[in-house]
Order: sequence, then structure tokens, then C-alpha cells
Amino acid sequence: MKKLFCIISFIALSFASASFAQDVAVVYDAKMENGGGLGIVGGAAGAKGLADMIVEKLNDEKLNAEIVDADGLVEYMEANQNGIFILTQGNTPDTIFQNKGEDDLIYSWLRDGGIGGFIGDYPLHYYWDFDANNRVTAAGVGQQKIFGVTVTNANTAAVAPTDLGEEYMPSLGKWTSNRPVGLNVLENNNFEFESYADNGNDADPIAYRTDDMEGWFINFHTSCCDTVIPGNEQVATEYAELIANRFAPEAQAVDPTGKVSVVWGKLKSLR
Repeated sequence: MKKLFCIISFIALSFASASFAQDVAVVYDAKMENGGGLGIVGGAAGAKGLADMIVEKLNDEKLNAEIVDADGLVEYMEANQNGIFILTQGNTPDTIFQNKGEDDLIYSWLRDGGIGGFIGDYPLHYYWDFDANNRVTAAGVGQQKIFGVTVTNANTAAVAPTDLGEEYMPSLGKWTSNRPVGLNVLENNNFEFESYADNGNDADPIAYRTDDMEGWFINFHTSCCDTVIPGNEQVATEYAELIANRFAPEAQAVDPTGKVSVVWGKLKSLR
């Protein structure tokens, strides 16, 4: 019996190491947006290519990054409270956000120390309903439910790197966003924030958090329609630089110790 227990424990720990040693979850789901992305050029190939490129650039920075789908994102978030995810399709999966506020997983995860990154159109403006296979519009209420206020606007803002932007992202250059974050909104609502590129009024990229959030939300090259974000390689390079130079120390992969019961549940489901 002892020998059997040891074998089961060894297998469980092995699965735990594989499941929880990931620093960054790059989110791409072929079922969401029919494989494409909002504000991402190139349809499904462009969106998938962006996700793949981000993983490659993060791995070059010696960070363990892998692509996860909508269900895998939930598993990652539950196992990595201080982890980092990057949404790459300009939309949010309904597995973590359904415009329910405190009942949404993203709400509690950001407050407990998680770091969420977003590329594409308005963050939390839409979520993808997998059962109905369509996009649901939360509009500005989506951000209000999570942050208490709508921080993203539709201004066309020509921004330039700040000192922080140059420090953390040497590859970041001037560009034009039409989904920037209003700095006055953050200031007037007591947000803590780090602007990486702005024009004095609007910023993008930028990281921010409310006064009750331990983690951060990263608004990164969020644009749509007539304003095109930089190419995939440029965006991926910048994102990898930011994560490696600023946020990686906060992304502590979960130690498998104490996680055997969780993984054993997964093992039983595979029987």
C-alpha cells in the first residue's frame, strides 16, 4: 500500500510541476471570434500568429509562457494567483468575465494579485459567449463592473514613450491609439498607474490598478477600425520586454507542494 501511495504521489507531483510551473498564460482560443481578433490585423492567422509570437518572445526572455484556451485560462488563474495572462484577441472569454462584477473570476483575481494584459479593442467592452458562439456587448459597464469606472475612451491619441516606457520597453516607439486610457480618469478616481506612452492626456500602453487591487491590468496597444496597431513582431517584442523588465518578479509560478489533491482530481477525471 505504501508503495502504491508513493507511486501515486510521484505521478501527481509530476503533473503538478507541468501544470503549475508556467509564468505567463498567453490566451488564444480558436472558438473565440471564430479564431480572429478585434483590432488584430490578419484574421485568424494574424491573431494566432500574434499569440505564437508573444510566446516565442517571452521564452526568449527566459520566461515560461504557453498558449491556453478559455478553459485553460481558468485553470491557470486558479493555480497562479500571482500569475500573468495576456488576452490576444481583443475580447474576453466568458469563462472569466460575463459582466457580473464581483462574481466574475477576473474581478477577484486582479484584487488578489493577478496581472491581466489585453491587446485589441476596448478591454472588457465585449465578452465571448461560447454557448451561443457570439460576441456580447457589455460596453462601458464592463470596465465599470471591474474597475468602478470606464477608463478607456475613443480619442485618437498620438503618444510617445515616457521615461518608464523607455526603461521597460526599449523597442517602444511613437504610435497612434484610438482606444487609449484617460489619465485624468485614473487620477480623479485614485488609481495607481504607470504610463509607458502618452500625450499628457491619454496613454497606451499603460498599467493601472484600483486602490483595492493587489494586481495590475495592462492596456496594451488597444485600437480598432481605422487605427492599426504595430505589427505582430513589434507588439510581441514590446510585451515581452515589459513583462520581463517590470512584471516578471511578481509572476511567481506556483510551487507544486500542497497541490497534489488538485492534480489528483484531474487524474481521476482522466481515468
